[in-house]
Formats: sequence, C-alpha cells, structure tokens
Amino acid sequence: MEIKSYEEALEKIFIKEQVSADYSLEKVREWYKKLWEPLKNIKLIHIAGTNGKGSTSQMIFSILKLAHKKIWVFASPHLLDLRERFFTEKWQIEKQEFIDIFNIILALWLPFSFFELCTLIAFEFFRRKKVEYTIIEVGLWWLLDSTNIINPVITAITSIAYDHMDILWNTLEEISYQKAGIIKPWIPIVYNKKNEIIEKIAYEKWSPLIFAWKKETNLLGDYQKKNAWIAYEIAKYLGIEESIIKTWLMQVNHPWRLQYITGNLLIDGAHNEAWMQELKKYISSLADSFDEIVLCFALKKWKNPLLVISVFVENSSFIIVNSYNNPTLEDSQDIKTGLEKLWKSWIILTPEEIYNLSQKNKKTLYLAFGSLYMIGEFLKFS
Repeated sequence: MEIKSYEEALEKIFIKEQVSADYSLEKVREWYKKLWEPLKNIKLIHIAGTNGKGSTSQMIFSILKLAHKKIWVFASPHLLDLRERFFTEKWQIEKQEFIDIFNIILALWLPFSFFELCTLIAFEFFRRKKVEYTIIEVGLWWLLDSTNIINPVITAITSIAYDHMDILWNTLEEISYQKAGIIKPWIPIVYNKKNEIIEKIAYEKWSPLIFAWKKETNLLGDYQKKNAWIAYEIAKYLGIEESIIKTWLMQVNHPWRLQYITGNLLIDGAHNEAWMQELKKYISSLADSFDEIVLCFALKKWKNPLLVISVFVENSSFIIVNSYNNPTLEDSQDIKTGLEKLWKSWIILTPEEIYNLSQKNKKTLYLAFGSLYMIGEFLKFS
C-alpha cells in the first residue's frame, strides 16, 4: 500500500522500531543492489563510537562546509523530527521526497528494522542529491550495523565505553572488537585513545592508523575537544587546507553539546556513565559561578536511573523531566517512584516549567541531560 502523507510514513516507520530483526547485513546489501548502489560515486566518511559520533560528524560537516564542499549527513538520533537525520547546510530532506523514497523502499519489501529503513532512505536520498561527501554515523550494532556495507574513504572511532548494556556487550574488549568492525582493508582509521584491539585489527587489514593529537580549540568540555581533534585529522586527510581547519577550530559552534540556552540553562546529550563523568568534570568547574546547580534529567527506556545518582551523588538538587508520554523515554513517574526509595523527594517538571524556574533564579544553574530525545524540547527556548 502506497504511503500518502509524512504523518502516515512516520506512523509506519516507528512501528518498525519495535520489530525484531536478525541484523544480518545480507538483506541490506540486497536492498542496496536493488537501489543501484546509490553511494558508489560519493566520498564516504564513516563514524563509530559510544559517545561523540554526533559531535564529530557535525564538526567534519562544518569544516567541509567552510571549504565550500557539497556535503550531507546521515545522523542519529534525531531530537524533534525524523528528518533531522538527513541534512545539509541549508535544509533537511523535504517531506514529499521522504515519502517518495519511503515508497520505493517499501516496494522492495523485505523484513526490516527501523534503523535499516532509515539507512536505505538516506542512501537513496544522497544519490539523488549528487553530493560530493557524505558523513555516515554508525547506529547501534557496529560490526553488523546496516551502514557497514559502505566503502568509505576514511573511518573514525570516537570513543569506547559502556552503553546499552541490556542488549549489547559486557566488556570493553568486546565493544572494541565490534567498533573495529567498521575498519576496512587499506582505508585509514582515525582514533584518539590507544586501543590494542583497534590497532591489531587495523594492522591485520593494512589500514593506516591516524592518531588524533591535541589541537587548540575554543570548545568547553574535554570530550568535545577530543572529537574536534578527530575532525581535524579527517579534514586534513581529505585535503582541506590547514588554514581553513584552524580557523574552524577557534569558532566551533556545536548545538546541544554543552549548549547554553540562557546564561543559566545548559543542555548536554550525556546519557551514559562515561559521558556523564566527563560532564561532571565540566560542571564542577562552574561551582563558584552559581549558588546552586540543579540537575534535570530524563532517560531512554530501560536505562537505570541509579546511573545518574552514582555519578552525581554529591549534588543534592535533582529534577526529573516530564516524559510527555514519549514512548522512547522511561516514564518519569516510574523513575520518581523508584528513586524515592533510595533518595530524598523528587519532583517532575516539564521543560517549560524548568525554563521558567531558570528565569526566576538567575544564580542557579539548571543542567538538562540524560537523553537526546528529551533535550531537544529545550531548543525551543533558545
């Protein structure tokens, strides 16, 4: 049945998010061939990592844009609209074009998952736009990720840490092995932390290793700076003039990563322990600038809220952000009920209520974090 509207497409595609898939690359390769190998004439940059994929992709995008290159990005997740996953410097994919491509994919019918469908929509969309470069972020599965059928000109691994422990791997060694699945024979791999497994696999595949050394930048958090170093090395490898890259390093503007909505309302995408530990270091440096720091968080489904407590235990002020019945987020009332058994009283507030509080209490810093699907709600106040 042909999809007629964007809303109908969303309804159908989000049903697929709940569908179990075998995550074999074979069916994705089959679709790719039926779509006439849409990426074969595009220079592809493939990015993997527990944290930092989105930041690094945005940074590479900004450098190439500054160098006047024609570039699009396939990113995940989105904040407010699914079309945010397919963007360039001027626009996102148009709704009608999204519908047209969606119907083409449906006509090739095979069992698919939500992310597999998004991947193929992206591939066909980039073919139509005749882009020079495309940045492609790995989704969740790395070695068997649906993006891993591509032939990139360069790859990068931004970080390795624990995340999604309910469905993924339990050791950093196994996580390293899975992330290293994007390494292709003879294709350079950029990374910013020594890792024996990544290095071993790169040597076995004759893939040049490019280590991202420290560079001067205007960014705030240490983890953001490390992402910028990777972006620098990728741009340098692609032949972008160093003067352009250095100019960019001193004027980086990356949204929703340590982004101040107002002078005392800060949002960040931290959603796992490693990222939260880095965030903690940054906000600790702000202690003398504010009378109080209030942590406002929501979590994706199946994430343990005790993670927040374990990282920020010495902070006494917490707000649970209302989940708005968002099916992607853990129910805020359930979080409140669970935490009240272990901690003092909790309150649930909407993003708007938190924003209004921040306007009344200028000497208090309100930090919203925990899920990218939640912090997007704060962007409307910027």
